[in-house]
Amino acid sequence: MFINQLPDECLLIIFGLINELDDLVNCYSVCSKWSHLIAERTRKVKYLFDRWNGESAPNYTLDYVYYQTEEPLDATCLSTLFPNLIVVDFSGFLAKMKHETIVTLIKKMKSLKGLIAHCCYYEGDESIIQNCDGLEMVSNDDIEPCIKEKGVTFKQLHLVSYNLDRFREDAHCFPNLERLYIHNNEGSPDYYYDGPILGRLRIVELSLSSYDGTDIYYGFQFMDSCPNLQSAHIKLDSNRLFVDESLKHKSLQDLVLSFYDQDYTDIFFWDELKRLFMKYPNLKHLALCDNRRLEDEHIEQLVRILPNLVLFAVRGCPRVTQAAANYVQDYNKLYGRSIKFYFKENYHEIQSDWPQLSNKCGKISQGFDFMKHCFLKDFFKLSTFLISSED
Repeated sequence: MFINQLPDECLLIIFGLINELDDLVNCYSVCSKWSHLIAERTRKVKYLFDRWNGESAPNYTLDYVYYQTEEPLDATCLSTLFPNLIVVDFSGFLAKMKHETIVTLIKKMKSLKGLIAHCCYYEGDESIIQNCDGLEMVSNDDIEPCIKEKGVTFKQLHLVSYNLDRFREDAHCFPNLERLYIHNNEGSPDYYYDGPILGRLRIVELSLSSYDGTDIYYGFQFMDSCPNLQSAHIKLDSNRLFVDESLKHKSLQDLVLSFYDQDYTDIFFWDELKRLFMKYPNLKHLALCDNRRLEDEHIEQLVRILPNLVLFAVRGCPRVTQAAANYVQDYNKLYGRSIKFYFKENYHEIQSDWPQLSNKCGKISQGFDFMKHCFLKDFFKLSTFLISSED
């Protein structure tokens, strides 16, 4: 039997197993029957991504299509094939299609809510973001003028070559921002934030720069301007923190704090960290990562400082030992607490105790849920977008 003699239902099952963009486009051009069936299959696609995106296991479902090669692509059929895309990664399309083709395609994508556009620059051409209406999520190197112009619609910003000092000038453009990711890889230090209050911001993820680790780190001072912030994932590279002890941040419940290598200094800034944690009396979930100077006595002090702590995870901190775990266990019995503590000896138990927490890598995660999708991950493996359940 020839493949084309198979019932349409069988062909649809076969086409549903194809997740490569080039393969789907090639199948679409075989004949009218295949064109119809491929269009039926791709109508279900919501996410179009570059394969080489750091995912350990790409999501092979009908929702996803990937592209890998840099071979030129006949894109004339893409708007027909993918009428229901929610998120598109155009960062690898530079070699596959012309700028005007991408612009035409984007204008037809009425369902598009998220755009990843790193390195998608054509000399002399305007940003492709300029042609997107209704975007709610953008991942880019920095904030282009057209992003500021459309800023009122954005709920998530993911910026990988930017700094807090520049955001201070642009923050007023994003009154509805709910999640902000900034990675400052420029080498220029970040400074005191005196920009607008971000009342809707619920999740912040910051890897800021303090030049060589000796300048003051202002990330936590920025968080003071986010009164409803619930969750923070911080990559810290300084041993000097700006901490306003007079201002308590009562909404913060989740904090992941990871440290760059502390071997460049003999000074462990515990007193500053202790003052910092006193600002967050309602913190429930805390992870401290990659600090070679953190010891058992610091764990004991934090347990006493944070009255609402229920989950305390320590990873990459070799000086934290069973003694700290014993102290937490005794503290729970003495004061009627129920703090779950994890360190190098029992860290493997965290996923069985908290099965709702995921460490799966990918550009998107389903659900606007920091604990589920961010708490167990390293900073540079965080999802680009958190997709709300409505999508």
